Amino acid sequence: TSDNRFASMYLSFYSEELEANEITDYLLRVVQPKLSAVVGVQKAEILGARTFAMRVWLKPERMASLNISPTEVWQALQSNNYLAAVGNTKGSMVTVNLTANTDLQSKEEFDSLVVKQVGDTLVRLSDIADVVLGAENYDEDVRFAGKPAVFMGVWPLPNANSLDVIKGVRDVLPAIEQDLPPGLKLGIPYDATKYIEDSITEVLKTLSETVLIVIIVIYFFIGSFRSVLVPVTAIPLSLIGAAAVMYSLGFTLNLLTLLAIVLAVGLVVDDAIVMLENVERHVEEGMEPKEAAIVAARELVGPIIAITITLAAVYAPIAIQGGLTGALFKEFAFTLAGAVLVSGFVALTLSPMMSSKLVRHGADASDFKKKVEAFFARVQKKYQNILKKTLNYRPGILTGAIVMMLLIFPLYMFSMKELAPREDQGVLFSIVQGAPNSSLEQTLLYTKLVGDMFASFPEFATSFQLTGPSFGFSGMVTKPWSERSRTTLEMQDEAWGKASVIPGI
Repeated sequence: TSDNRFASMYLSFYSEELEANEITDYLLRVVQPKLSAVVGVQKAEILGARTFAMRVWLKPERMASLNISPTEVWQALQSNNYLAAVGNTKGSMVTVNLTANTDLQSKEEFDSLVVKQVGDTLVRLSDIADVVLGAENYDEDVRFAGKPAVFMGVWPLPNANSLDVIKGVRDVLPAIEQDLPPGLKLGIPYDATKYIEDSITEVLKTLSETVLIVIIVIYFFIGSFRSVLVPVTAIPLSLIGAAAVMYSLGFTLNLLTLLAIVLAVGLVVDDAIVMLENVERHVEEGMEPKEAAIVAARELVGPIIAITITLAAVYAPIAIQGGLTGALFKEFAFTLAGAVLVSGFVALTLSPMMSSKLVRHGADASDFKKKVEAFFARVQKKYQNILKKTLNYRPGILTGAIVMMLLIFPLYMFSMKELAPREDQGVLFSIVQGAPNSSLEQTLLYTKLVGDMFASFPEFATSFQLTGPSFGFSGMVTKPWSERSRTTLEMQDEAWGKASVIPGI
């Protein structure tokens, strides 16, 4: 998921030779249409744009000497800068549309514009003003790594896959960069999908470690590699079933559904282990493996169904909560519940069938399995002794249990609460608030210090800043996670301290 306040990717266009309005004009005509055409892009917005405009800077002393008011200048500009359709003329063979176009196109045309006639003298705009081809406004400053730039923010559609969209954007960037005018350079200050990709990679790594740990633990407790295959087979089948549930419900592969899959690995093997242990018990009592599997399945059909429904019922209510919590955790809850339901079906069908083929009599078991069984026999005996002693102190144990249950309420009241844990996304955002009456030039004095503050961090990779007269937004992009020891959450406190001593903001 992404925050709609921020784009999924910011592109920076900067040059030491071209003016910001020239860069903006090129982006509007060439780059913006190409990015907007990428599948899944909602909008490619220019930030810090300086659109071409003719600036007319009036000279009050000249106007006063010629008795010309600003209103007269405005009226002259308005009456000499319009486009009107006056009809058409039709001949025997052709029709011609007629237009009256007084649109001024160049600085020279504006200079020659007649504002007023004083006697036989014509007062032109160049007599009372300086005309400059500039930008519509100068109330915003954008910088990339401390250099003036123009940004483009790319927002994917709400229902689009951000990874696919930004990959499509990256695919067209080489062609865009190749066609850039001489002196114009392209940079990528911020790409949110790097965090998403890194997070998914980390989850998949954790998933692999989880499966490996589960296999090792099952092996050490069962003692037979042949028997381990029964619960281990339930893992991929259950996860595939969970993926089918996700697909049928229209869920995406995101951090919450991946978290559900990681948690499901430890849950989906339980029923299969119970089934395997029951088959082994009947085999040890003298039954043939096939007969033992049938009897074991009949005995456990009720308990396994009960366990499966109970687990699914525990997670499902999370999905029917209202508000943001329900929206966030619906996919998590249904994915986990779906995996558990599929594991119950596997435990009642595939697990007994595999047990009938893989389970052997104790006499045929390996030496390691015999040692494991001997170890658990000793553990079981010690447990029985502890349980017998415990039953002699029932009032005390029940009292302790009641006290612990009652402690749930005060512990809940005093516990810290948050909707979801904050994570290190590789960027530190900063909102700068200046004085209400400050100009852009004044605010820039202090936002430059904010940029210097970011650059003082050893984890600093690059920075970007968007500054207005009394407001600014900036960000520090950090080095990759593998190249630093601190998280952005740990850096934030230091940034607060350094920013608090900057005056004027």
